[in-house]
Amino acid sequence: MADNLFQMIKGMNLPASRGILQVGASYGQELQQFLDNGVTHGVLIEPLPDPFASISSMCRQIPGFVAVNALCSDYSNKSYTFHVSSNGGMSSSILPPKDHLKIFDYVKFNETVNLKSTTVDEVITFLEINGHEAVTKELDTLYMDVQGAEYKVLLGSSRTLNQMNYVYMELIRGNLYEGMQSLANYCSLFELHGFTLNNLNFNAFHHADALFVKRALIGL
Repeated sequence: MADNLFQMIKGMNLPASRGILQVGASYGQELQQFLDNGVTHGVLIEPLPDPFASISSMCRQIPGFVAVNALCSDYSNKSYTFHVSSNGGMSSSILPPKDHLKIFDYVKFNETVNLKSTTVDEVITFLEINGHEAVTKELDTLYMDVQGAEYKVLLGSSRTLNQMNYVYMELIRGNLYEGMQSLANYCSLFELHGFTLNNLNFNAFHHADALFVKRALIGL
């Protein structure tokens, strides 16, 4: 997924990404790809304790990278039932699974944990107050994979989006999870923040890697 992002940016002769804000970092599977493509700063956010422990250990060894244990949504201090998937947490979401239970019936959601939310904007403020402003000021790309809850994350990222050039996210159509938003709603929200949809390619399972680019960056 990450390599596609950098290929898209390079293919359009756009400025390379130097700082990644990743929401839903899991076990840090993309971290090496970030480094290989010249990313020098990063904030990796993950709500589940085991994946967070993994990325926290990685980030402690890489200057300019910080791991944060947090559940990001549209409001702070809201209680969520987080649905934990059996595939190493890769399909976990604050949204209850729906068609996911049929289409990917080998993935189970037998575990839930109760988590309190924060917002991306609050995470960035917290990091700046606690000595990480040198990292946060370099962030120019929001990278999300939160299994259908991306819209909620964006609603809590209004201030942070102002400094972003790119938003790269998994976009799912259909009803894999309850309460998912439509592509039209995403496009409308991004337009309000000065972004335009640049790349979108759905696979047979109705998943797509979507790249939104700041309009001013491409002369629109």
